[in-house]
Amino acid sequence: MPLRIRSQRLGSASLAVLLSMTVAAWPCAAVPPPLPNRPMPQPARGPLADKLAKLMADGTAALIANDPARAQPLLEQAFRIKPTPELLYQLGKVAEAQGQSIVAADLYRRYLETGATATDEKSADSLRKQVLAVPPSVSEVTVAGSSGAFLLIDGRLVGTLPLNRPLLLAPGPHRYRLESRGITSESDPLTIPDGRTAELHLTAGSSGSLIAVLTVHSLAILSITASGLVDDQKKQVEESIIAAARNEHAIILPPDKVAELVGGESPSCLQHQPCLDRISQKSEVRYQLTYSLKSQDASTGITVMADLLDLASGLHAAHLEETIATEVLGSATLSLTRRLFQIALSRPRGTLQIESNPPSATVSVDGRVLGATPLSRVTLSGSHVVTIELTDHEPYQSKVAVAPGSTVQITADLLRRAPPPPPPPPVLTTIPGESARSRNLRWIFGGVGLVTGVTLTGLGIAALSQNGSCGDNPAPSSGTPCELLYNTAAIGGGLVGAGIGLTVGGALIMFWPSRKPRQVATPSSQPSAQP
Repeated sequence: MPLRIRSQRLGSASLAVLLSMTVAAWPCAAVPPPLPNRPMPQPARGPLADKLAKLMADGTAALIANDPARAQPLLEQAFRIKPTPELLYQLGKVAEAQGQSIVAADLYRRYLETGATATDEKSADSLRKQVLAVPPSVSEVTVAGSSGAFLLIDGRLVGTLPLNRPLLLAPGPHRYRLESRGITSESDPLTIPDGRTAELHLTAGSSGSLIAVLTVHSLAILSITASGLVDDQKKQVEESIIAAARNEHAIILPPDKVAELVGGESPSCLQHQPCLDRISQKSEVRYQLTYSLKSQDASTGITVMADLLDLASGLHAAHLEETIATEVLGSATLSLTRRLFQIALSRPRGTLQIESNPPSATVSVDGRVLGATPLSRVTLSGSHVVTIELTDHEPYQSKVAVAPGSTVQITADLLRRAPPPPPPPPVLTTIPGESARSRNLRWIFGGVGLVTGVTLTGLGIAALSQNGSCGDNPAPSSGTPCELLYNTAAIGGGLVGAGIGLTVGGALIMFWPSRKPRQVATPSSQPSAQP
């Protein structure tokens, strides 16, 4: 809900609710040069016109002479006679010369908004840069009051109501005064918050009092996902949501401000409540709006699902879903968003106070993680499911009903989870060693191989020894060539190789170590216990 601050001055009695602020330092920019080559417009002749001309001339002369204290009342009196854009510019120069940079930027901004041409383009561009240099701590305040009344803030004339733009005001206390038809009403100091947008309603009371009611706008983060929509439709939806939120005293943060807030956080920051809590503490964001739009075709329209997350409670305060005709997309989205806010703002609140033994357990409400115990948090009234979880402990879950304005206390004794039973011992299966029959067969086959190998080796060696000798019978006499020579190299080598192989194989078969009996584990047929 928007924050409303009321200040009323009633004689010696006064009421002022002040918001604590930090006033940021604001460097003073250089005073823009006067306009010697642009004479002030000459009004029609007459006593009042002559007085106006003299006041403007004297005020301008005092400003050129670097005497802003003398120029201010002269130009303010001229403004009361005829409030012109040129006098806004001159009053801005007075404020800047007095070191009131924020006041000057506000006056320059409203002067530029009128489209007046009292300055050349170079000077106007310099004024725009000063306006853009306003620090983030400055608030924008829309002022509502009696039409035609002159508005003074802290004794300085700033314009006539209604203003064409919101005021730029530094955070901190300010006094407000209205002058209308010879009647002056003044308020007590009313504090402007830091870097917010707000509405200030001023109403004249009795005995010169001024009732000031400040409505501070809430901040909201907007997330839109669209499927099947063109860019113009997406823009139309976004503009409608922003307009509806403003009507409900909520301001949608621009994307660059959201990016600044989530800087340093995880990419999924906006989906987790602890991260949203940190953002809310830094910037006082109150709501997160999530829209999902899907267009099938022109005949079926666009399906819109809208959620409003209340960051204070961490819960979804409102949800709407409907199909919108394409031709009324903007107006229907505006209406849907207003209903979304009205549903959320109409829900009363209560408080949850949750403790656990042991502490530091994770607390979830309706499936959303909100923090750790001990936890005290505002919540939406109604029925909620509270879950408390801690590692190695049994989870605790309870359904609670929160009445408007009530406090529900929960104390959970978390039971340590029993350790899982040990797995059953493995079933051992004995694999027997080598039998005597197998061992005897090894010796038999190995012995046969060994003997055969030795025999073949001997035959091969004998054959190799006969290679190249004479085979004639009877042997020829000395000096007579031999007609038959033995060629046993090939067969002898083959016999030797086969013999060696059989000898080695037989020996290995005979003397290889016997297989010993051993036990192996087999998987249990019983299912293991679950923790």
